Amino acid sequence: MALSTGREDIDYFRTRVLRWGRQNFKNFPWRSVNNSWHALTAEIMLQRTKADQVLPVFMRFAAKYREPIDFVAKPAPLFSRLGLPIRDDQFLALNRTLISLGLPNEKAELLELPGVGDYIASAFLSLHLGKRAVLIDANTVRVYGRFFGFETGPETRRKRWLVELTEEITPMRVFRDYNYAIIDFSREICTPRKPQHEVCPLRRKCCYLQKIVDKHH
Repeated sequence: MALSTGREDIDYFRTRVLRWGRQNFKNFPWRSVNNSWHALTAEIMLQRTKADQVLPVFMRFAAKYREPIDFVAKPAPLFSRLGLPIRDDQFLALNRTLISLGLPNEKAELLELPGVGDYIASAFLSLHLGKRAVLIDANTVRVYGRFFGFETGPETRRKRWLVELTEEITPMRVFRDYNYAIIDFSREICTPRKPQHEVCPLRRKCCYLQKIVDKHH
């Protein structure tokens, strides 16, 4: 699929999402944590779970455990509390692996860890280790699809053209700011059911909004 996304539209999108993100940054505790293991755990918790639900579970976890060996010695059902009990065994396996191998800082090695997929690895690298990586999940796909005007489905995030678009939009230097911005923007403004059109900084060029306007004229 060839997208008709011009440089002007990409610059418009990036600039406004970045600006909005810096003005509306959500200072969750895992965003400023110094413990890399805590940071990775937070990204695992956040996959398919709302930040507000993760917050109390993460805070108890971070206060109780300092490193993987502590958790393995006295494991707790963290993910059962988030409604994802199947992940508890996986997380225990992850920590046993980390005890023996240490915590990797390269994507290929992170992807070999139990329970760590592409999004978690990319989020950990770009948000916590200062290494550029692009974020692609259902939320970012929704935002891009609405703004640029392409249909989306369960497999869209795996398409090469979508990866290429995300690579082009994500800044080379301020990728961390941008990635946090797109996360917060998809949660606060471009929501699945009731997007906040009236306060959206992208509304002037958004294909999704234009379709709605055209429909009512």
